[in-house]
Amino acid sequence: MSGNHVYKKMARYSAISIVRKQKGIVLLVALIMVLLISVVGLAAIRGSGLQELMAGNMRDHNLAFQAAEAGLRAAETTIRPELEENALPLFTGGGHFNDLNKANSEPKPPTLWDLDDWKSADNTVTTNMGLTLASGEQPRYVMEKLVVPITIAAAADGSGIDTASMDSFEEPEFYRVTSRGTGGTVNANVILQSVYKR
Repeated sequence: MSGNHVYKKMARYSAISIVRKQKGIVLLVALIMVLLISVVGLAAIRGSGLQELMAGNMRDHNLAFQAAEAGLRAAETTIRPELEENALPLFTGGGHFNDLNKANSEPKPPTLWDLDDWKSADNTVTTNMGLTLASGEQPRYVMEKLVVPITIAAAADGSGIDTASMDSFEEPEFYRVTSRGTGGTVNANVILQSVYKR
C-alpha cells in the first residue's frame, strides 16, 4: 500500500512540475499568436485602404472618360452631314482650325497638349453641357478640318479608268476632333480623339 501511495504522490508531483514548466511556454506561444494576428490584421487594413484608393481613382478616370466622350459627341453634332455648308463652324481659330499638322496652317497651331491651353477660349471650345462634376470643369474640344486629297491612279494592269463617273464624285471632308474631359478631381484628365467623315 505504501508503494502505491508513493507512486500516486510522485505522479501528482511530476504533473505539477510539468504544469509549472509549461506556464512560461504558454505565455510565449500566446504572445507569438497575438503578434501574428496583429500582422495579419494590419495587412488587411492596409489592403482595404489601398482598394478604396484604387476604386476612387478608377471612378475619377471613368468620369473623365465619359466627359471626354460627351465632348466628342458635342463636337460631332456641329458637323453632322445633314447640316448645310454655311451652318458649319468657321475654321479660323477659337477651337476650330485647319489641319494643325500642316506646317503653314493658319492660324498658328496652339500647343494643345499644354494644360493651360486647354483652358483657353482662343484654342478650345467649351461644350457647356451642364455636367455637374466635382472639378467644376466642362468638357472642351478642338476640331481640325483635315485636308486629304484623293488621287485617282491607273490600275497596275493598265486597265482604263471611268473618268465620267469620277467627275461626279465628291471628295469627303474629314475632321479630327480632340476632346478633353476632367473627372471628379482636376488631376483626372482623359483626352480622346476621333476622325469624322462628312
